[in-house]
Amino acid sequence: MGHKKEKKNSRQKGSLKNALLYLAVMVGIFIYSLLSGGADDGFMPWYMLSIVIIAAAFPCALLIHRLPVPVQIILTAAVPACTFVLTENFTHRMNEMWPGPVALNLILYYLLFIWLILLLGSVRLAVRIGMVTIASFGLLDYFIKLFRGQPIFPWDFNSIGVAFSVAGQQHYTISAGALNVILLVIFYYMMMGRVTLRISSRKVRIAGGSIMTAAVIGFCAYLQTEQVTEDFSTDKTLFTPNVFYRNNGLLVSFLMDMRYLNVEKPEGYTADQVQQIEQQLAGENEKTDYQVSEESPNIIVIMNESFSDLSVLGDFETNEDYMPYIHSMQENTQKGWMYSSVKGGNTANTEFEFLTGMSMYFLPIGSVPYQQYIRSEVPALPAQLSSLGYTSVSMHPYYGSGWNRDKIYGFFGFDRSLFLDSFYSAERIRDFVSDRAIYQKVENLYETKDSDERLFVFNVTMQNHGGYTRQYADFQSDITVTDGTGTYLQATEQYLSLIKESDQAFGELIDHFSQQDEPTIILMFGDHQPSDYVVESVDGRTSDDLENQQKQYEVPYILWANYDIDEAEGDVTSANYLGVKLLQTAGIPLTDFQYYLSALQEKVPAVTANMGIGADGTFYARGDAQLDELLHDYSLMEYNDLKDTDNRVDALFSY
Repeated sequence: MGHKKEKKNSRQKGSLKNALLYLAVMVGIFIYSLLSGGADDGFMPWYMLSIVIIAAAFPCALLIHRLPVPVQIILTAAVPACTFVLTENFTHRMNEMWPGPVALNLILYYLLFIWLILLLGSVRLAVRIGMVTIASFGLLDYFIKLFRGQPIFPWDFNSIGVAFSVAGQQHYTISAGALNVILLVIFYYMMMGRVTLRISSRKVRIAGGSIMTAAVIGFCAYLQTEQVTEDFSTDKTLFTPNVFYRNNGLLVSFLMDMRYLNVEKPEGYTADQVQQIEQQLAGENEKTDYQVSEESPNIIVIMNESFSDLSVLGDFETNEDYMPYIHSMQENTQKGWMYSSVKGGNTANTEFEFLTGMSMYFLPIGSVPYQQYIRSEVPALPAQLSSLGYTSVSMHPYYGSGWNRDKIYGFFGFDRSLFLDSFYSAERIRDFVSDRAIYQKVENLYETKDSDERLFVFNVTMQNHGGYTRQYADFQSDITVTDGTGTYLQATEQYLSLIKESDQAFGELIDHFSQQDEPTIILMFGDHQPSDYVVESVDGRTSDDLENQQKQYEVPYILWANYDIDEAEGDVTSANYLGVKLLQTAGIPLTDFQYYLSALQEKVPAVTANMGIGADGTFYARGDAQLDELLHDYSLMEYNDLKDTDNRVDALFSY
């Protein structure tokens, strides 16, 4: 009797410890959600549900030691479906999904869980590993969507180093909805601890595991085909990945996107066809000998991190102008709007389009060429200008490993690259090197160069990088939105205050070079707008058609020279064309490929990963047949340049 009583007491103590542990974890996450700002989302009834879940979990953990076998079977059978529903509810409600994709997801989840059970033998272990892994993936998708406004993509895992380098700058808000998902996953995890089912037969596990491995691989391969859309009516709106993931489900969408890890060859592509295009362009593009001379301008390009004018999203009032200098610029200035292929992140894609003239339109949505496709030299603006006698220098006051820039800049032909270690004692705003500091480095380069030397300096700034919800001892917001509302109003105000700092620093740079004798041309543009949460307080759009949707991708560009150039305001362009505009303004001859782009822009003034704009101002969604026809030759040349490198038509891309 004494032994049984001792065993019972030990079991009760163990249950109490486990119950207290589960309670502490769940209460801790609940408190974090409240403190992180989740309580501001207007869903207090959901927090009442959280309290109910926590209250139910403690006695279940304390009192339930072993479930009847039929209950264990039911609980186990429900795990894949419950995991699917919970994972989707991190970012949207299940009633937004179509029946076909729901069925497709359920098949995938059941295949995965059955495979895990056969692989491990222990139902409890397999289910716990599967649930936690998939739910963690869903939580990762939730945070990525929160920070950059887009879901997780397969190629994001090529950028893990970049993600970790900026992760500490982000504010991790757990909404009431996400909190309940986490609590329910923990509850289910706890209940599965009472499941003792096992598959003991090694033969059954080996035979069944082999069959299920083949089934999982085959099903994943099936998701890469067009047949899946016909069979299950899956969504195909790739140009709006949030809609694509919402309608098709996280795991299914992620696996479907894996088919785009490689660039598909355009219809009708051959290297000979590109050679014929080159011969035609060469006959039209009148080339003259060009070498750097005293009349050649120094060229300074600034791709400003998250720099945008939020007034494009709607009317709002601030206590003062957040961009007074740029708004006042007129003399020897060209100002307009550039449509970006990205928002809230993936800076490297805007950089790629500007430096190469290639377009993300022809590449998988969400892909990053710097990470996926560039493995050797690629014709680009730095190499072109260096071949004409310029000294090409890149500056980025952050880690060179980010987006593989330390390798890519060499492939692009920069003569020299300066990264964070070159800005050791530079001024910082928040935790980043300021715009003013990088501009001072540009001025120093100019002052120390040879008198007959001409510079091409490409700057990628960091001052305005995300992290707008944090408070900083060295930076106080001085812009207030007087008619703004919303959870992240303070983030909006911090962002606009940073833009004001950028505006002032840019004015100082312009003032410096306006006093120099050597001709100099300066181009500044934003890489993308900030994340969605930053703009929610000022976004006054009333409809979500394609044109209004693209307001979220619209950023300003400013081209200025310290000598007479034509003045213009209000033109529309995209990053792939902006380099051509710069060369034309600087009086530098174009390659045949750039000549093609200059002519194409008259028909398609802007083209991005998401859309194209016709000459009459009509917006065409990605994949529109009329737009694809206009861009067909472009797609052939880009594939030849980026993918068919062994057969690259060099004459097309060099001067």
